Amino acid sequence: MATGEVSDEQSDERCAAFASDPRIVLTGNLMAAAHRLTRQLDTGLEASVGISLAFYETMVRIRRSPAGRLTMGELAAQIALSTGGVTRLIDRLEDDGYVARVVCPSDRRATFLELTDAGISCLESATETYLTLLDDLVVNRLATSDFAVVDRSLATLAEEG
Repeated sequence: MATGEVSDEQSDERCAAFASDPRIVLTGNLMAAAHRLTRQLDTGLEASVGISLAFYETMVRIRRSPAGRLTMGELAAQIALSTGGVTRLIDRLEDDGYVARVVCPSDRRATFLELTDAGISCLESATETYLTLLDDLVVNRLATSDFAVVDRSLATLAEEG
């Protein structure tokens, strides 16, 4: 065997390590669960209310922000989209009548995003669906004692460090 070549036996050992390393397994399970949850929330919101999960999350962030408004920059810092992606998302929300751009009275260069009445109504409807989906997809699948552990663990992982 030439230098640098790996025998079939060595290759099998390395594959077994990937399959059994608890760090790889844990991270794989976390990513699979997040992907499944995201897909099912998106599908459920689309079917029930006619909006995507990205629309819902954006409207939630605007609604729960101070004074119910955010700048584009603040929103971009909170979601996993590029500045251009945020602009396109807000353009679609605005076209659908859910979000309005409002010029900041103290700094005309800044634009606030606010939910319209239609956006607030849509968000309230979507939240009923979202909570039902969360119960079905997450809460009811965990033992009561596991819920707090999973919550604390995910909060720890979500912290920047």
